[in-house]
Amino acid sequence: MRRRSTGRRWGLHLVRRNGVFHFRRRWPAALRKRGAPEFLCISLRTHVLAEAVKRSADLLAAIEAGERNVLMELADSPTAEWRTRAMIREMVRAAVAAMLARQEAPVDALDTAAHLERLAQQSDAIRSAQKERDWSEAARLAGSAAALTGVPHEALVGPVLGREILSTARRLLELAHRVEKECGDPLHLGQELLTQVGLPARRQALRPPMLLSEAIEKAAEEAPDEVEKKVRAVGRLAIAFFGDVPVATLGFERVFEFLEFIWKMPKGWGKGHGRNRHGQPGREIDPLAEQREADAHDAAVLAEVMATPDLTLPEKRRRVVERLTPRLTDGYLLVQRDMFARIARAALGSAVVGRSVDDEDRVVPSHRQIEAKLVVWHKRARTPCGLPTRISRPKRRRSWSLEHVVSLLLSPIFAGSSSTAQRWRKATSSKRFILRDAFYWVPLFMITLGVRPEEILQLKVRNVRLRDGILCVFLGDDLDDAIKTEQSRRVLPVPELLLRLGFREWIAFKGQSGEVWAFPEVQPDASHDRRSQIWGDRMRTLLARLDLKCEREDIYAMRRTLASKLLNLGVDNGVRQRVLGHLEGTTVDRHYSDDGLVELKALLDQVDYGVAVGQKSGFAFPVITGCTVALLPPLEVLVALTDQGAVSALRLCDPDTDETVFAARIAGAPAPKSQEWDSLEVLTGRAVATRANEILAAYSAILPANEEAVAAFEHLLILGDPAPRMPLPPAPVRESAVPGRATDPHPVAPEPEAFHEGPVLGLRKGDTAICVFPCRGRGAEDKLPRPGLVVAVRTLRGETFLDLAPGIPHNQMPVAPHELLVVEADETSSAGLAKPTRFDLRHRILVRVDDGSRLHRRLGSLSRKSDQRLMQSIQFAGDVSPLPVGEGAGIGRTPVVERRAKKVVHPPAPSPAIGRR
Repeated sequence: MRRRSTGRRWGLHLVRRNGVFHFRRRWPAALRKRGAPEFLCISLRTHVLAEAVKRSADLLAAIEAGERNVLMELADSPTAEWRTRAMIREMVRAAVAAMLARQEAPVDALDTAAHLERLAQQSDAIRSAQKERDWSEAARLAGSAAALTGVPHEALVGPVLGREILSTARRLLELAHRVEKECGDPLHLGQELLTQVGLPARRQALRPPMLLSEAIEKAAEEAPDEVEKKVRAVGRLAIAFFGDVPVATLGFERVFEFLEFIWKMPKGWGKGHGRNRHGQPGREIDPLAEQREADAHDAAVLAEVMATPDLTLPEKRRRVVERLTPRLTDGYLLVQRDMFARIARAALGSAVVGRSVDDEDRVVPSHRQIEAKLVVWHKRARTPCGLPTRISRPKRRRSWSLEHVVSLLLSPIFAGSSSTAQRWRKATSSKRFILRDAFYWVPLFMITLGVRPEEILQLKVRNVRLRDGILCVFLGDDLDDAIKTEQSRRVLPVPELLLRLGFREWIAFKGQSGEVWAFPEVQPDASHDRRSQIWGDRMRTLLARLDLKCEREDIYAMRRTLASKLLNLGVDNGVRQRVLGHLEGTTVDRHYSDDGLVELKALLDQVDYGVAVGQKSGFAFPVITGCTVALLPPLEVLVALTDQGAVSALRLCDPDTDETVFAARIAGAPAPKSQEWDSLEVLTGRAVATRANEILAAYSAILPANEEAVAAFEHLLILGDPAPRMPLPPAPVRESAVPGRATDPHPVAPEPEAFHEGPVLGLRKGDTAICVFPCRGRGAEDKLPRPGLVVAVRTLRGETFLDLAPGIPHNQMPVAPHELLVVEADETSSAGLAKPTRFDLRHRILVRVDDGSRLHRRLGSLSRKSDQRLMQSIQFAGDVSPLPVGEGAGIGRTPVVERRAKKVVHPPAPSPAIGRR
């Protein structure tokens, strides 16, 4: 007899088990998400295939009709599934808690009988309501739980919720009757019901639902110190958005709305409280009001830019981006989400925020869900023409340029100020103050050691020690020190630059004075619990006043500057990580531990910013006297863009005088709509790019703040021919012994370094050299190296001076009669110039022949043809009397110090007869 195949299909949804046919069908996904089992399996109770097929068809029709009704009711239900479960859980919690309270309260036999009678009556009423489909009884039974969990009253009288409420109420009455009659433990007898609603059978689970403020406090208490501040900040936003409601009432979509609210918050929200002002109590900041103000400001900016007809779309986008209020970044939103998840977990447990929780069961969205939602939010944050209505401006730090570092080190903070309160004011001849405090030493530590501001600001005097002959700072050495990671506890040698500036003597004096903190002027207060916040706010104000504030090259980027310098020097990655306080590398563990301080200091001292240290009259300690590195003068780049984002016009100008060095429009590109570009010369794109490359080879470019304009300008430059850069003086060669065990390794006032061997460099009239000229519009401390022409050699007061004329690259502008133009190939080659240059014979200076800080090196000499034109240009320049650099108008006369003798009354001289012998 042939056996049937075990894989035979008997019919739709039919299976055969032990000769009996069964109906087996998978429930729809919408019902499975709401707790339905995977399959429905029902015995058809027949062995006959034909009868089983008939019964299966009838059952399938009834099930499909019922599924449609249930799905329609679920779709029309205004209540979220999680909120329904929260309401049922609250009903069970309150009922079981009441049973426990009744068991623990004194009661007599008559009261027990009356209570059992009431339970029976309530059970009969619920049974009758179920039979009559009277869902109004559900509203009475679950009213208090619904109000607490946010379920609307209208949803309670619907068949979906009403049926579940009545069924749960009957089970609770049966449990109460059993507990009362048997005197059993409700936690034990009702364990199955408690587990079904998500409550553990413990007394602690029967507490009332936690309010949002309570959840915030609990989450903050459980979080580490650094995370606690973020939890409280997010909790403050949550209280403002939701109110102090039970956490169980917060739904998934409502939390999404809250996260979008955070996403739209201004970047610096909450900082305008005013409590950091002396003697001011401050004010409370309403996050909702702050966001409304930012929205109103952005709407006004958009309306103003949109109403300007003479702007292209990229120009409108540039102006909008520059003026809109920055909001929180996408990455920081995920951090805020994690903080709110801690709050929700503190109140609801991990069942609604854990990693293994299904998306449909969550209260707090996952990262993947937020990232998908961010795509939608970004699309909404655009106008119909594509202009952004929201910007975030994430931090994109870059290392400080050498020009930026030198400008800071030559600023009044380090060179001297005329005011101790307003450190940005330049010193005068009668007032010059240098305060060696946190604003003096901390920037130096950051660019030479790469330390975090908080690490060095909390330095104690006792944590500066001499180990193995090396002066070291012990960071994070005390238990009360605030550190970011365990790797932040490290020992670093003090670099040579700080030693030359007298840090050892300064810290020793503090120790002798009995001071505890190295920087006591920066201490936490009521509104700032971190020193770096106070110092950072003040330092940013100083940088802004000094015109040194840059978005990308901010204070914290000083730390990155050292990392980049060490990388360029080929320092091992492990050593760089050790210095910066990151994860320790293998190399540092083997070679550069605390016993390798000599080698580590030698590596750090290789980073050279070209700072010259010496003595100045009026100061008892060494100070920064100048820069020994040739720096390029700054040049600001201004561009006009087309609708396609390409450059249509370019202007290069001096940032101090706003004098145009080069300006042109690009042929073939649409003319800029602004009238300031109309009168420019029209050149091809290649000609503009070539000319820009030639000019920028001798300047340090200040690029536009708009990234789109920067990208368009940098793309334009590739169209032109590259130009060689202006020759720079070679780095000075230093003779240094092995650092560490010298008899006096910390000289107080080292001699300034020079770039030449002899005092005169062999310069004579007609020679060209790389020289440092004072920058117009700035103080004498700001120096710009450029080619200089020796017009004459003069002698004043027995000293020899060189009469120097500054040179600038020729930019096709008309040449004045008092300017000498060196443009021919043979002339520039003889003079050692990389490009055509013109020398201004009216703005000359006198420099001592032995001034190594200003005279770098000789370039060449003028050809005979250029020398002849020099005499003509000198005649057109007129009577020019240049002054020595750094000296006043009356310096030509030798100063005379007159000392008056005290008036003395002499006794009368004796008569000759008496005085002679």
